[in-house]
Amino acid sequence: MDIVKCYWKGSEDVTPETKMVSLEEFLEMDKVEDRLEYFNGEVIYLPSPSVDHQRILLNIAAEFRNYFRSKSCEVFISPLDVWLTNKEKTAKVKVQPDLIVICDKTGLMENAYEGVPVLVIEIISTSNQTHDRIRKYSTYMEFGIKEYWMVNPKLKTIEVYIFEEDEYKQVAIYKGSDCAASQIFDGLDILLEEVFSKEQD
Repeated sequence: MDIVKCYWKGSEDVTPETKMVSLEEFLEMDKVEDRLEYFNGEVIYLPSPSVDHQRILLNIAAEFRNYFRSKSCEVFISPLDVWLTNKEKTAKVKVQPDLIVICDKTGLMENAYEGVPVLVIEIISTSNQTHDRIRKYSTYMEFGIKEYWMVNPKLKTIEVYIFEEDEYKQVAIYKGSDCAASQIFDGLDILLEEVFSKEQD
């Protein structure tokens, strides 16, 4: 049996609930709960995203969708269950990143993906910074995800990290009128003014 700690992410006043469940029991929980992440025994309950979060995600997704149109890699947005696996790891990890880019489509299932995305984007908030900056950062690094973007709506910044020599190295913190650029996809860049815009075309 695995020890599972259940956290209500984004609610600092709630005491985490701890209980014993097996992976099989977690999979049963997962059938009735839409927004769960699983980290080797710890279950994270994700709250509904804010309006600003959704605007930013759609702005980014639109740019990514245009870039990857007619290309072999494909972009997906949350909620999509991603079971992180590779040949070297035996860890049981399920995440729901805000946006992923996958190039190996053999792991695509009807409502999930099993494997390792090449690029992941998370939109952070004050209440979930520890989750995205520490837990997910270290998890994505452990599984060798090549590029990780952290988008900060409050500061209106985008941090880009690249996986090199078994660790993440920060490429840049983009802000203001900067253009955030991917390090692994040539020509994939996006103006921050477009990312954080509330205007609709």
